[in-house]
Amino acid sequence: MLQSTLVLILVIILQSAQSYLLGVGRADVTGPSADVPFMGYAKMEQKGAGIHLRLFSRAFIIDDGEKRIVFVSVDAGMIGNNIRHEVLDLLHSKYNLSQVYTQDNVLLSGTHTHSAPGGFLMDFMFDLNSLGFVPDTFNAMVRGITLSILRAHDNLQEGRLFVSKGELLNANINRSPTAYLQNPEEERMRYEHDTDKSMVQLQFISSSNKPLGVINWFAVHPTSMNNTNHLVSSDNVGYAAILLEQKINPDSLIGKGKFVAAFASSNLGDVSPNIKGAKCVKTGTECHEVTSSCHVAGDVCIASGPGVDMFDSTRIIAERMYTKALELFDSRQEEVVGQIDYVHRYIRPFDETAEYRNTSTGETKQVKGCVPALGHSFAAGTTDGPGAFDFKQGTTNPMNPLWNLVTNLLATPSPDQVACHKPKPILLDTGEVGYLLNPSPFCWILER
Repeated sequence: MLQSTLVLILVIILQSAQSYLLGVGRADVTGPSADVPFMGYAKMEQKGAGIHLRLFSRAFIIDDGEKRIVFVSVDAGMIGNNIRHEVLDLLHSKYNLSQVYTQDNVLLSGTHTHSAPGGFLMDFMFDLNSLGFVPDTFNAMVRGITLSILRAHDNLQEGRLFVSKGELLNANINRSPTAYLQNPEEERMRYEHDTDKSMVQLQFISSSNKPLGVINWFAVHPTSMNNTNHLVSSDNVGYAAILLEQKINPDSLIGKGKFVAAFASSNLGDVSPNIKGAKCVKTGTECHEVTSSCHVAGDVCIASGPGVDMFDSTRIIAERMYTKALELFDSRQEEVVGQIDYVHRYIRPFDETAEYRNTSTGETKQVKGCVPALGHSFAAGTTDGPGAFDFKQGTTNPMNPLWNLVTNLLATPSPDQVACHKPKPILLDTGEVGYLLNPSPFCWILER
């Protein structure tokens, strides 16, 4: 079963102005740029053939005198626990920092770029696209992440933190607006838009009032570079980070300079940078609003924009994020003060229970997490990167007998499994095949 990290960062304003020990660091994690399939769109034929933008790990340390946390944003599709374990092992065994950096206070986050080399997760489903483990990718990430943390550690100095928030309206859209409309009306009425338009930025300032770095959170998928791309790229968020770093480090080469800026992943699910929306490629007509499919056989529904091609779109979205980030950088709206804290535990989501209240009927019942399974709509992909064969988004009643046969050949879902996932029809019952993929608990971290 996929191991993932659920990350929530909370900044709590508790008391008067306070100085922290702050450190920032950056290191290259690019890895192999040729012949290795990318991790993101799940297209085996999408292999690297050069570099558009190099990939970096950006580390940030905050210490309040009693506790210390490390946040690392990495230009990668995601981060697996094996990467994290190896990084911690290096910090402990080679650099003798076992009492400083532990599994409890080190948080690694992937930017979710879809144009970075794959084969590093040591998870069957996610390494299948790259035909297994790719040591060159894994080692480059481990070395780069570790080095970025060490550079931040060596750069520790007194400083202050500021948080700023703004709104950016022209850099993201909801790629599944019809699905969003299935949410209860009273919930949708709480928000002005069908996706989050807010940008939040945490700013690191030295005691001498010099900028050290920023962590920026804005909800957008790094999928301006589409699934025809064969150049390694950090995509729009990596481009935005480079623009801000070059602004503050004007005399430095890309990836160099003391100031470090991370545009980290946030609540980006179903949030697309392709703001022109989706069209059927062959006919130029609108896609089906529910299934994101096309009426003409062989046609495919793909989103694009705002530029003339994916390189132009990457630049435009990055410049819009950078411009808003620079505006927030100059504002320093609110100083962050108070204690640092963190919680780390391993959980098995399918063993967890919760109380669910149906807002329409008022009915309350106890619910339980499901053992994982992949549905037919999963195989359809998204308008940012459509899947293969004839799968359609929004499928609740699959009619293709071939794929129904495949489902039952691999493993027939149990009645409890079917009921738990309903109305999602199960294509691949990955979780019930003797926990074939991975029975390990999920890693869960909370920092504040």
